[in-house]
Amino acid sequence: MSDRLKFFRRLMSAFEGTSNPQRAVERGFYINLPNNPVGVITGKIALRPSSAHLLFGGIGSGKTTQLLLTQQALNELEDIKAIYIDISLFTDISELQSGALIAIAGLELIKTLQGYNTSEISDSKRIFERLLYGNSEIVTYHQPRPNQSIGGIGIGGMLNVGSSQAFTTTEKRENRSSVLQAFAKVSKFVNEKSVKQVVFLFDSLDRLRESQMFVKPVLDDAIEINKYGFGAIIVGSIVTLYTERVNIVKNTENFYFLPYLDVLKNAEAQQLFTDIFKVRDPEKLINQRAREMIIFNSGGVLRDLMSLTQAAIEEAYMDGSSLVMEQHAEQAIIFMQRSKTIGLTDLNIDTLIKVTTEKSFFPRTSEDFELMLTGHILEYEYPRQRFAIHPTLVLFIQNKINTREFTNGFASG
Repeated sequence: MSDRLKFFRRLMSAFEGTSNPQRAVERGFYINLPNNPVGVITGKIALRPSSAHLLFGGIGSGKTTQLLLTQQALNELEDIKAIYIDISLFTDISELQSGALIAIAGLELIKTLQGYNTSEISDSKRIFERLLYGNSEIVTYHQPRPNQSIGGIGIGGMLNVGSSQAFTTTEKRENRSSVLQAFAKVSKFVNEKSVKQVVFLFDSLDRLRESQMFVKPVLDDAIEINKYGFGAIIVGSIVTLYTERVNIVKNTENFYFLPYLDVLKNAEAQQLFTDIFKVRDPEKLINQRAREMIIFNSGGVLRDLMSLTQAAIEEAYMDGSSLVMEQHAEQAIIFMQRSKTIGLTDLNIDTLIKVTTEKSFFPRTSEDFELMLTGHILEYEYPRQRFAIHPTLVLFIQNKINTREFTNGFASG
């Protein structure tokens, strides 16, 4: 393997942090965010371990990394055990049902018992699993052979030659009340056997398409978990914060917003992104101009910074270059622009033009929220609140504006 290939492979690996935040933290790539909520959340939970906290933010803003860092900080306290849970590994988030978080928390509590087992715990585990996965049962499948008919109806000349068995899952699931009863039993065992306070960190719930589901069942489940003395930190979508703020405030005062970083107007954000390159590319294989282009066009979205950088690295390698230059960054930016323009409707484009020309935006419609979820419109809070279209879309939208002005001018003339 050539030295050049080794360098580029290492460089690609260094910018994979957002796809695996845990690995980024372990490799020492993490750099503290401005106005980092980790310290605040950790401090409040240290004082009240059974409290509930909600962390909202846009996709790619770094919420998972914040959760992992919070888990790390909490586990450094001798009397707290913080358990990170990716909900998507347990259930289909789009079909999340009441009691799901309780069942998942129950299964995680059973793991902490370290082999301690009773019939009550075994029964509770089955209840949790039935709510999440349904009932499993053995079904016999018959293998047909030629000339058989069933119920007088021919099936293409096939007769039975044997049978086989397999597990199948039905949709019959436990109800929430039985899950609560099982959770109460498990909680009692854990509280008696463990000297540590358990705090759950629930991730991936920002993928809920319906904001109302965050209130019911997510917040309802979190409140029940709190009743048994366990803490909870839950990640939510930026849309949920807008549409369900009244219900959120009603249920907890501990909620936080993780905005995108305003790399255009905030010097501290610019320095953060510069430091990311220093840590991940100490050999400076990505030249200064390419770094600046990537930082600006990321829009302060950490995930987009990584995606643009990897695309530029790939362009440089395929180009035969020993360094990542500005032309490679430019190609990466073009690729991202193309991906972001795919599927835009005329209504979407009208909204993006309005954000660009009027410098004002307040999300109200489902289309508005969708543009925020997909990162077409970015919200910043520091140094001041503002909305902007993603930087990779600026030229595309400006061309649309120019075309409309020309068309309108030609028609009026």
